[in-house]
Amino acid sequence: MTAMCDVAFLLLTFFMLTAKMKPQEPVAVDTPSSISETKLPDAGTLTVLVDKDGRVFLDMAGQHTRLALIKDMNTQYPMGLTEEEQLKFTIAGAFGVPRNQLKQWLDLNPTERAQVQVPGMPADSTNNELGPWIHNARLAQFHMKQEGKVSDEYVIVVKADKDTPYPAVQKVINTLIDINVNKFNLITSQEADPNKTEAL
Repeated sequence: MTAMCDVAFLLLTFFMLTAKMKPQEPVAVDTPSSISETKLPDAGTLTVLVDKDGRVFLDMAGQHTRLALIKDMNTQYPMGLTEEEQLKFTIAGAFGVPRNQLKQWLDLNPTERAQVQVPGMPADSTNNELGPWIHNARLAQFHMKQEGKVSDEYVIVVKADKDTPYPAVQKVINTLIDINVNKFNLITSQEADPNKTEAL
């Protein structure tokens, strides 16, 4: 019995020390419900969050991919990010600021980032910063796959609040179509299928 307790506590300690905490999302999104039973993969997703005010945020898995992405973006659109700020980006979680405000946002500590009100990423037809971020993230993930650092390319998902105005979601969908992303998933919460009857 003593040996069993030792093993149990050893396993518990191992899982507590090796578990990775999921970064908190910058906004609370209450997704609409549907009867879809399609499951999303546990890893390898690129998520576009749209809150009820229409603000757009972007989140992606993989620190190697995030580092390659921020290096590419800092070269294409000089944002003046230092090496330290680029490393902060790899663990920052979801972000929703224009490129010219990213440096100031990264300089905040995680607690301050959670408290600051951000405007969201521009996704208008006249000023669309979302498209280049998604395009370069997909390229970075593709290169990581070729190098054998990841197994799959990104699965793109859109997670919008049920109270989000439709034009805000349409802007995101138009952006994806403009950069030739014709396959993506909409995240919903599960509800019972009224067409299925339970066996008695």
